[in-house]
Amino acid sequence: MARIVVITHEYDDFFSRDYLIEGLFEHWRGMGHELIVTAGTRTEISGDIAILHVDCSVVDDAYLDYAKRFPIVLNAGTRDIRKSAISRVIVNRGDDWRGPVVVKSNLNTGGLPEHIHNRIARRMGAAPPHRTAKLFEQYEVLDSQALVPRRVWKDPSLVVERFVPEHDERGFWLRTWVFFGDSERCNRYCGPRAIVKGSETTFSEPAPVPQELREMRARLGFDYGKFDFAVNDGRATLFDANRTPGSAPNLTTHFVKNAASLAAGINSFLK
Repeated sequence: MARIVVITHEYDDFFSRDYLIEGLFEHWRGMGHELIVTAGTRTEISGDIAILHVDCSVVDDAYLDYAKRFPIVLNAGTRDIRKSAISRVIVNRGDDWRGPVVVKSNLNTGGLPEHIHNRIARRMGAAPPHRTAKLFEQYEVLDSQALVPRRVWKDPSLVVERFVPEHDERGFWLRTWVFFGDSERCNRYCGPRAIVKGSETTFSEPAPVPQELREMRARLGFDYGKFDFAVNDGRATLFDANRTPGSAPNLTTHFVKNAASLAAGINSFLK
C-alpha cells in the first residue's frame, strides 16, 4: 500500500474549501493507502506518490521543487493554467474574428483562489503571495470585439475570447470532463443561460470525450483535474482547465456517486 501526499498551498485553507479530491480520501483509505495533506513547503515528509494540489493559476517554483522529493508526482506539469496558457480562442485586438466575444479573468476561477490566499496571509500578518492578482469573477459578453473597452485590452489580468457557447432547443450546454489517471467521467449540463452555472443546471447526460481534448490533457500535463468545454460543429473548445476542482452544491450528489470509480485511478500510477 502507498503513502499519498497531497501538496497544498500554504494559505489554501484546504478542509474548508469543498475540493472534489477530498471525496476520494475515504476510498483511498479503504484501499489501504495512507493519506497526508501538507500545506506549504516547510514540512519534512516522505511518501510514495504526491499530488500537486496547489490552488492558484501559476504555481510557485518552491512547490515544484518541494514535489521533486517524491518518486511519483501527479500534475507536476500543470504549473501555469491561466487562460493565456491554455486557450485556443484568445482574441487579440485587431484580429479578424467577427463574432461575439467574452471578457474574463486570465486567472482560473476569476482569481478567487489568489484572493483567498492574500486575505488569509494578511490575517496572519504575512505578505500576500499574489500581489498583482485581481478578483474578476463575472463574465462580460459583447456582440463584437469592437465593443471591448480600451481598458480591457490594456489590462494583463483580463483576456478576450471568442464566445462560442454550445446550445440547442433545450438550452445551453457545458461539458465537464473529470479524470484521475485512467479513470474518468464526462457529462454535459444544460442551463438556461449562455454562461452555464453549476447551480442553475436543469438536466445532465453522459457525453464522449473528444480526442482533441485528450491530446490537450497530455500537452498540458494533467494527471488529475477537470476540463470545462463545449462542442460546436464537431470541434471542442476548452474553457477552463482546473487542477483543484470543487463541485457546485446541486451536483455534489452526482460527484459523490462516482467518487469510488474516480479514486481507483490512483492505481494507474502505482502499478
